[in-house]
Amino acid sequence: MSGHRPGPNPTVIVEAAPLSPGQERLIDAEFALADGTWPAPGDTTRLRPIDTGAVLVDGPLDAGALQRAVSALVVRQSALRTTFRQLPDATPVQLVAARIPDRVTRSAITAPPGTPPGAGELLRQPPAMDLDPRRGPLFRVHLVELGTDRHVVLLQIHHLVSDGWSIGVLYRELSALYDAAVLDRPAGLPALPRSFADVCRRMRRERGGPEEQRQLRFWRERLTGPWPAMTFTERPAPPAEALTPVDVERVHIPAALVRDLRETARGGLAGPFLAALALVLHHRTAAADIRIGMMIANRARPDVEHLIGYFVNTAVIRLRIDPASTAARLVAEAGVAVTEAIEHQALPIQDLREDLCEHAGLGSDPLYQVTVALNTMRPESLTLTGAHCQDIEAEDLGPRLAPTGIEQRWVLDERAGALVGTLTYKTGTFTETEIKDCLGDLDRVLRAITDPGATVADIMRSAMSGPGEHR
Repeated sequence: MSGHRPGPNPTVIVEAAPLSPGQERLIDAEFALADGTWPAPGDTTRLRPIDTGAVLVDGPLDAGALQRAVSALVVRQSALRTTFRQLPDATPVQLVAARIPDRVTRSAITAPPGTPPGAGELLRQPPAMDLDPRRGPLFRVHLVELGTDRHVVLLQIHHLVSDGWSIGVLYRELSALYDAAVLDRPAGLPALPRSFADVCRRMRRERGGPEEQRQLRFWRERLTGPWPAMTFTERPAPPAEALTPVDVERVHIPAALVRDLRETARGGLAGPFLAALALVLHHRTAAADIRIGMMIANRARPDVEHLIGYFVNTAVIRLRIDPASTAARLVAEAGVAVTEAIEHQALPIQDLREDLCEHAGLGSDPLYQVTVALNTMRPESLTLTGAHCQDIEAEDLGPRLAPTGIEQRWVLDERAGALVGTLTYKTGTFTETEIKDCLGDLDRVLRAITDPGATVADIMRSAMSGPGEHR
């Protein structure tokens, strides 16, 4: 088999739509230049972020059925046929094509028997990693043959058309469509009452309406000033840039500890995780007012449940650290904050910030410097008829750049009962040693807060690596 990368392909645009608020944030933060214009064609510096999944498939795999499944998925989910343009006034729009290149590209590599190749080797297989929002396509599938009845399915999708929830939809629907193609039967997928473009137009119509005004009043009460920034290091700050160098550290919270945390919080994971992270941030910065940006699915309406698209909003979880308080109380406060955030998730975070700047004097102070995305609904892997599928670690090898304002980004998925994922951090703020110490602190704090009677002061004395030694 030989590698193939689709070349330019004329497409017929069937509809145009405004961006979702989440897409607006992503364009502004990670693609547009400082003056709001987009990079020149050929400039690949800002062609991130991309979500990559690598699935090891042991057993017979029907490449033709996989191709038919991918084509059917692209027809069904209009977000996968989307590209992005700027109007003459610099307003971004998304354009949905009737068709896009959707060929499953293929290659073969040699791997030792019984051993999957490393993620780095996989990601160097065609097609190239650059998914350009202007040119598309923003979804690609590549099939790597390792040997007889042994393959890796590599999936790449741009976050402008996908979020964590969408990856679950993609896995489930691609699996169902593959099985339907192999077994020559209907896939049995639910009808989609709206396209993602339809939902974006609805979001635009409702923006600033009565419901968002109600939610704005709630957030004004929860986020009264001041908003002191956390100071993570005494090292001089690097020159201000739109994007800053970052590095990535793997995170693994074992299944046994996750079970204990669920028992502590009576089922939920977000409360104990955010409470523990708040204590680690308190230790590292001495800040008592901890504000964390939590990624919220923003899919409260049932007609968006089965759509692929970028819906995500950010909610601010604010926790105040009291040394005399107990672990149980802090976990409960975090749980209440998460519940309230979910109930008030529709107000775009950029609209909230604009309001606080205009009416509350927020100015240049950050609402949050750390973000958390906690996904407990992602499927374990693809499920393909007649084969055993297992996710393998896939690492993004692209330029390690991220928006300057965020110091740490935690992205965690629940897999086989454990929480696994990444911590992306600014290398101008943290050293690798400091991040490893931070992860060690988090592990000990997570274990400590399963004792509901432990006080915050007890945990700070017993679980941390040192009294603010990294500030």
